[in-house]
This record gives sequence, C-alpha cells and structure tokens, in this order.
Amino acid sequence: MTVDRPSIISCLRRIRLLDGVRHVSRRQCLSTAPPAKDYRSRLRKLNDRLPRFLRSYTTPLLGAPVTHITSFLILHEVTAIVPLLGLVAAFHYGDWMPDLAADDSNGAFNEGVARFGRWLRKKGWIDDDAAVGATNVAHISSSNQTGEKASIREQRGVHLVLEFATAYAITKALLPLRIATSVWATPWFARVVVHPLTSRAGRIFGRK
Repeated sequence: MTVDRPSIISCLRRIRLLDGVRHVSRRQCLSTAPPAKDYRSRLRKLNDRLPRFLRSYTTPLLGAPVTHITSFLILHEVTAIVPLLGLVAAFHYGDWMPDLAADDSNGAFNEGVARFGRWLRKKGWIDDDAAVGATNVAHISSSNQTGEKASIREQRGVHLVLEFATAYAITKALLPLRIATSVWATPWFARVVVHPLTSRAGRIFGRK
C-alpha cells in the first residue's frame, strides 16, 4: 500500500498544529492567575512621602525580599487603623477628648475633619448639617468664640466627626513610632504570618 507524499506532509503539519495549540492552551491557563501587586512600587511611593529622618528606616526595605515588603506594608496599615479606631472608641465612650481645634496650625486635624466628614456623610451616619458644623468648629478661633464652638460640638453628628478627626491627628503624629514599630516587627511577621500563608496558597493553587 502506497501513501502519497503530500498526504504524509499534510498529516505532519496537522500534528504539529495540534501540538502547538495544546502548548498555547497550557500557557494561557497558567497565565490566567491574577498578577501580583507591585509591593515594591508601593513601598517606594510611601518612602518618598515620608520625612527625610524616617527614610533611614524604610529605605533598606526597598532591597528586601517581597515577603518582608508585604509584611511592612501590612503592619503599616495595622498600626494606623488600630490606634485610629481605638482612640475613636475611647473618645466616644469615655466622653472626653482633647480640643485640637484650638490649635489653628493643626493641619492634620483640619484634614481629618474634611476627610471623615465626607466619609461619614457618604455612609449615611451624619447629615450635611453635621459635616458643615464640624468644619465650622475647625475654623472657629478658640480665643474669641468659645461658647459658639461648644454649642456646635454638642451636636451628635458634629461630635462624631470631631472624634474621628482628633483620632486621625493623633495617629498621624505617631507616625515615627508606627514606622519604627513596623520595621522592627517586619522580619518576625514575614516569618510567622506572610511566608506560611503564601506557601500554603502556592500549594493550593498549584494543584489546580
């Protein structure tokens, strides 16, 4: 039985084509995993925003392993969120908080009033009048209109905005301590938390 040479060549081409399709499909399946976030770029942006005296703590991390960079960024967020919420709870249930609005140069407090006024209004926890009232408190001079400021502060929604703004200003003032704590705890957090979690996730997704 004889087989035409063109038929053999055609069959070989089909086999190669099918084999190529299989390889392409395999590469496509492997590439469907979502790309990892550029943690190093995030750390570089954070490092550029920090005061010069704090960069000595964070600059060495730019060349550290990704697990260490991830650990530092997580700890940096934790050291911001935990004090913020803890101070808000203490002010709210302790019925006392420092009057940072008395300091006209406190830009962090004014920034907190604007930021959390918008956020709380968006969540529906305060109305527009409360947000405006908190802004007015932030701009009233304590030496001349103490009575007016006190009356506005007593409004429920206004008081909530001021609690968040005060906690935000204090948390921001603690930035040097937060950075030092995050850098100090980074190796331990990477070894105990981040590395085991990433290894386990790699094994789970590697089976699929």
